[in-house]
Parts: sequence; structure tokens; C-alpha cells
Amino acid sequence: MVNTVEALPTFYNMTYTDKDGNMTADSLFYNDEMFQTLNTLVDGFNVVGDMFNNGLQVPNKTTVEITAFGADTGVPLGTIWFNTITAKLNVKTAASTIEEITST
Repeated sequence: MVNTVEALPTFYNMTYTDKDGNMTADSLFYNDEMFQTLNTLVDGFNVVGDMFNNGLQVPNKTTVEITAFGADTGVPLGTIWFNTITAKLNVKTAASTIEEITST
């Protein structure tokens, strides 16, 4: 699951520490917001990294499902699927055109 990363908090003029050197409420809040945003970003990188650690896993679909994606204008050209019926990779190369990737 990939999380949505919020924008980094805008830096603003604040008193960062009090006279005793302790962080103020504003600086604690700012650091907490920054930590949460950066942590979400790191989580996202870890998910993407995990997708490639053991090879790229493309979506598994049947021939019928892949054929339906061919006419779907929301599915971009270059989309790849693993066809579970033929045990071959398929790619969308044009509107309503799905081709099987072959090797020689």
C-alpha cells in the first residue's frame, strides 16, 4: 500500500527554544509535522523498493480482462500484464491493441 505524501510543512518564523533551551510548543508541532511527512515518504520508498527486491511483479489478469483494458482509454499505452491463461506477458501498444511479448 502506497501512502499519499502530504506537502512538507512550510517553515515559519518561530521561537525554536525557550530561555532554558527546551523546544517550544510551536517547534515541537513543526518537528512532529515534518517527521510524519518524511516518515510517510520513507514508507512509500520502502514499498516501491520491495516491489523490485524479488523481481518486478506485474498484474496477473486473464485474457478476457486484458482484452477489456485494450478499449479502456484510462489505461495508458505501455501497460503490461501477465496473462494467466497463456502464461505470457501482454502489452497495450495502441488503442484497442494488446500484443503478446515474445522472445526468440
